[in-house]
Amino acid sequence: MNLLQNLGLGFSILADPMVILYSLIGVVCGVIIGALPGLGPSVGIAVLLPLCYGLSPACALCMLCGIYYGAMYGGSITAILINTPGDSAAIMTTLDGYPLARKGQAGKALGMACLASVIGGTISVVLFMTLAPIISNFATSFGPSEYFALMVLGLTSIAGMTGKSPAKGFLAAFLGLFVAGIGIDLVFGTPKFVFGNVNLYSGIDFVPVAMGLFGIAEIICNFENNNIKVEKDSLKLKKLLPNKEEWKRTLPHIGRGTILGFIVGMLPGAGATIASFLSYDMAKRTSKHKEEFGTGVVEGVAAPESANNAASMGAMVPMLTLGVPGSGATAIMMGALMMLGISPGPSFFLKNAEVAWGLVASMYLGNVILVLIGLGALGLFVKILNVKTTTMNALIFAFILMGAFALENSMFTVGVTLFFGIIGYFLKKLKVPAAPMVLALVLGALTETNLRQALIIDNNNFFKVLTHPISAVILVIALFLAFGTPIKNAFAKLRAKKKAA
Repeated sequence: MNLLQNLGLGFSILADPMVILYSLIGVVCGVIIGALPGLGPSVGIAVLLPLCYGLSPACALCMLCGIYYGAMYGGSITAILINTPGDSAAIMTTLDGYPLARKGQAGKALGMACLASVIGGTISVVLFMTLAPIISNFATSFGPSEYFALMVLGLTSIAGMTGKSPAKGFLAAFLGLFVAGIGIDLVFGTPKFVFGNVNLYSGIDFVPVAMGLFGIAEIICNFENNNIKVEKDSLKLKKLLPNKEEWKRTLPHIGRGTILGFIVGMLPGAGATIASFLSYDMAKRTSKHKEEFGTGVVEGVAAPESANNAASMGAMVPMLTLGVPGSGATAIMMGALMMLGISPGPSFFLKNAEVAWGLVASMYLGNVILVLIGLGALGLFVKILNVKTTTMNALIFAFILMGAFALENSMFTVGVTLFFGIIGYFLKKLKVPAAPMVLALVLGALTETNLRQALIIDNNNFFKVLTHPISAVILVIALFLAFGTPIKNAFAKLRAKKKAA
């Protein structure tokens, strides 16, 4: 009953038209910013942070949250239409979203991305309300050993992205691990693979790499003929909504992706990118149509989109209840709250009940706004495809380069993006998948950092690192995922030989 009373308090805050207005502004701005390559929620929140001056805490927080989960969906728009993820969390959406668009089903792909985002976000709000205190306490038990095990679990999903040629997929993964190793060694302070270039001392961020491998490479490969035709009839609401068979196939993946995304989102440093990778891999492993993944199936869009929106909600849990940001975006939001005189932490829901529950209520409102924008403005999004190929390529190229420059205000980052665009072009020509390279780059540095920290804590006893209770369970799951399928296939072949004999 207390929960319902608190929720009622939250919806009473929404009676203020200004709170509704700023929630709407946040979601709309988030969708637009998310669709621009290289920006993403962190940049969007930082850019619009000055708007918070003079606002009430409830208005400011509702607007910033709207930007956050609006950007999570916005990244899927360009990922599906032009194979250029708006931010790193939308990388996995390109694998099936863009092939669907090439088949003339861009409307269905965007509709599923919107619905999966809203379903994942709504379920996550319910989890946020009811389980936040319990789960946040569990998340605090994660140390370097547990994070190392979690990163290893994430790396096992590479096996599900290799396509028809595992050798090529693992080659791409090794390239990603090599790039992840560039920079200053965190323990000894010695440079690794920097070749005397001071710009490489801080390492290479995965955002310019992703924009190059997916965006620029696609422009080069399809420069002559990149038009995607979309029939007007396919944009009718009835055509955007999945049919019974598609709902039956996608709902289990949306449910699993939501729970996984929410849990991963609560772990500081993990974030929506890792959640979408893991969710896509889980969907592929558990699907009865796993061979169709990568060719354009709605499940391949639904799983990562539900996970990355759920992760954005999950990241709010440690930020608000513990004062520990779960992502870069929540770190900026935490700074905004402190600027407004509110300190996130264990007493946040007690001392600032109106703000806290107003935020929860605004999340429900934000998801309603998101589905209205996602389905109502779909025709506007798809009009992007009516632009001439040469004009579209030039605009995409310009947005990518502007996004790359905006990351660090450095032309070196622009050069990195162009370099990996050329690498991506050759990978496409050689039919080497780019996704394993990006995943290895994202997880490689985190894996190394957490392993080194765990070894320091455990006096360089590697066995002790592996036998922490939580890390041991995660590593066993990782081993099962990595070797379960090959062992199962080997036994199946043996049984077939016995039957034949």
